[in-house]
Amino acid sequence: MNCGLWNRRGGPAAWAVAFVLALLCHGSAWAWGEEGHSIVAEIAQRRLNDKAAAKVAALLGKGVSLASVSTWADDVRVKRSDTYNRHFVDIPLAVDAYDAARDCRPAPRGDCVVAEVDRLVATLRSPTATPAQQREALQFLVHFVADLHQPMHTLQEDRGANDVPVRLYVDPRRRERRVTNLHAAWDFGLIHVYFYSWGSYVDFLETRWLPGRDAGLLARGSVVDWVNEAHAKARPAYAVQRGADLDNAYIAAAREAIDHALGAGGLRLARLLNEVLGN
Repeated sequence: MNCGLWNRRGGPAAWAVAFVLALLCHGSAWAWGEEGHSIVAEIAQRRLNDKAAAKVAALLGKGVSLASVSTWADDVRVKRSDTYNRHFVDIPLAVDAYDAARDCRPAPRGDCVVAEVDRLVATLRSPTATPAQQREALQFLVHFVADLHQPMHTLQEDRGANDVPVRLYVDPRRRERRVTNLHAAWDFGLIHVYFYSWGSYVDFLETRWLPGRDAGLLARGSVVDWVNEAHAKARPAYAVQRGADLDNAYIAAAREAIDHALGAGGLRLARLLNEVLGN
């Protein structure tokens, strides 16, 4: 079952199936969709230094892009149940910052994305890790760095807002609304409102959002800093009534947060890969 895609075609029966799939697939362990992960990975790929790019090619294969492996972690989630919790971190809405003892406790399905990113970086740096182990670590890292920038993946309440039904436009033309949930809206629904293709979103970020911004400043910080930043965005994003229409004001406000999450997420992934693989 491919949960990264939202099929916008078909009649009422098809939409009913799509809604059920959204509820089933986009639980707390799913973030962004194929589009969001591809955007972050592509922005990062364009900023790899020569050594990091060569190492990526050696691990993934010549010509294999980061975007093409960016959703692999979702594909293996069912088989690798111990990775389930590593896609997110559940921080209570009322607190300002991540606390490892509270938010990242060990469990049969894993602990949290913060601890996992640290482990993946250690594997990529390890002189004793095999190429297969490093390849897997790279594929997970590309995915999880994007995951931790999705605000609903830092939220404990309502299973990361999965249990908050809302109505949202289903395509960029804004001609029709459909019932979904707030988490799924942030995963992929809002991206579909803004752009039809993820390549167009990358072009927007590269030509209109990133120019004039301090890329070095945006790329700074630790994984915990990035998670706390995303959690701060979750607060206003979560403040909607159950069953509400996500109106134009909400869509516009969310756009600012999503642009930043995808753009800065790509810069930060590039910085991390250059530090780990490019030295």
